[in-house]
Amino acid sequence: MANNLTLIVGYPASGKSTLVKNMFADRVHINRDAVGGDVKDLVPRIREHLVKDKGVVTDNLFATRASRKPFIDLAKELNVPCQCVLLDTTIEDAQVNVVCRLIKHFGHFPTDEEIKKAKHPNVFPPAVLYKYRKEYEAPKMDEGFDRVEQFAFKRLPWTGTNKALLLDFDGTLRDCPSGNKFPIDPKDIRIKPRVVEVLTKFKAAGFLLLGVSNQSGIAKGDLTQERAEECFKATCKKIGHDIDTLFCPHRVPPVSCYCRKPGVGMPVSHIIKHKLDPAKCIFVGDMTTDKTCAARVGMQYMDANQFFANLHGRFLG
Repeated sequence: MANNLTLIVGYPASGKSTLVKNMFADRVHINRDAVGGDVKDLVPRIREHLVKDKGVVTDNLFATRASRKPFIDLAKELNVPCQCVLLDTTIEDAQVNVVCRLIKHFGHFPTDEEIKKAKHPNVFPPAVLYKYRKEYEAPKMDEGFDRVEQFAFKRLPWTGTNKALLLDFDGTLRDCPSGNKFPIDPKDIRIKPRVVEVLTKFKAAGFLLLGVSNQSGIAKGDLTQERAEECFKATCKKIGHDIDTLFCPHRVPPVSCYCRKPGVGMPVSHIIKHKLDPAKCIFVGDMTTDKTCAARVGMQYMDANQFFANLHGRFLG
């Protein structure tokens, strides 16, 4: 085993531990998630192994030069090579990873309150990711590293096989005769042209019908969560099909949740619950946030106007 020190750098939930397991299994693995305390408390633990001629790998955030310096100094003091491995996971891919971990930890997509109360290293709000992005300083050789290497993040294939339509609601499936942007009364709902016909065809072809809707009006006080649910039920009744719908009640700015599109909380929840293959799914919406959300989870995207105007035939064979 090479007597050296390797620092793994990357976003929270970027796949650092998986990289260590796959690429550095022959090293002593030390990180703060396992031993607790502050990052600086890892230095004496690492020293114990390096002086015994054991290679060590540590996968903490190491966002800044200052956070990396004590480890580089230790390696120089002991005349041990020190390398940096940068995992180039994007913040969007890290968000997908976080949501998957949250669902695994809680058994469901958690509420904000559940996230706040949890005491677990894999449970944290989006602000943690944005803090890392703001503070990040790219590792460079002039810090004292003997080598800086970059690894590409690669997502493992989703295990599901089912296909689905992921459907935005407001402006996609429905509008309001009153002229409101979204309904606050179940009576103020009008189904857009061709929606019923097209959704019926897709359901007959084996596609699940799943809803993903931002409902910031709840946070703004325009309607209650209960009234929003009543409006979704009324919409499904008018369409004639049950649509398993998730909705985000939050508002921005700032970004404080994983569920508001283009955040991926809702589509990832559907992927896991319904065992979907994203490559077989179509995300239908009317906003740039819908398109961006679809891209983050690897789904095809179609604008609602095009989708419901007979430009969907290729998906039905």
